[in-house]
Amino acid sequence: MPVAKQNVTTHATKDASERRRKGEANFVCPIPGCGSTFTRGFNLKGHLRSHTDDRPFQCKWPGCEKSFARQHDCKRHEALHLGVRDFKCGGCQKEFARMDALNRHRECMVILPS
Repeated sequence: MPVAKQNVTTHATKDASERRRKGEANFVCPIPGCGSTFTRGFNLKGHLRSHTDDRPFQCKWPGCEKSFARQHDCKRHEALHLGVRDFKCGGCQKEFARMDALNRHRECMVILPS
């Protein structure tokens, strides 16, 4: 078995996850130093792959060799190939394929005086 990777999640991501959570997080990642918790065993199973090189979900786009630990990450990636950009900045109208990319853009935007 490959050596486990530790501290995959940032504190900000962990805090946001805990704020969204509605149920008790009874499933705890057993990797020392990780501390991630989940409300469903299924989510813990997918998370555990983030500590290894196990990437069973292969992108089906011709010529793309990317693979992913979780199916929803693979599906989200495949949408990039289609050019789907459902997230628009209200300030500059730039469009993004993913909400996290839009949020990073918003954090980096500098409003210049007219």
